Amino acid sequence: MHELIFYTHMTEETQNFGQWIGNHAEEDLFIALTGDLGAGKTHLVQGIAKGIGILDNITSPTFNIMNIYDGKLPFKHFDFYRLDREEELYNIGWGEYSVGGVTVVEWANLFPDLIPEEALCITIQVLSETERKFIITWTDKTPSTLIKELKQYVTNH
Repeated sequence: MHELIFYTHMTEETQNFGQWIGNHAEEDLFIALTGDLGAGKTHLVQGIAKGIGILDNITSPTFNIMNIYDGKLPFKHFDFYRLDREEELYNIGWGEYSVGGVTVVEWANLFPDLIPEEALCITIQVLSETERKFIITWTDKTPSTLIKELKQYVTNH
């Protein structure tokens, strides 16, 4: 497991980081997000969607579990927060919808067995009202081009 640490100091920086990820997203990118309520997971997702070219208003799919958007890549946004069992995901087509395009899962820590080994995992920690710490982890199976560019982004910001 590899790790990078990154900090933002305002919501716009979190969204810009997400937009950078979306701009560099490739087919089959899977992003697993964790963090407390209000940490900024949805702000990051809004940026990712914008980077993929999605202009829709992105909100967390807390009650409907999954939202799908069309951009330069299909964008699937899941939220595991209100789920009790993995089976609930399979009932809405997890097996089909969790591959291809870009998949982002909020509250990914609730069902860790569903997170593929090649996922880019991002934990957001609240440091203050506006400051966030991003702990970004990945394995050797995560797309290497994205990781190389991500390291450069973090170094320059």
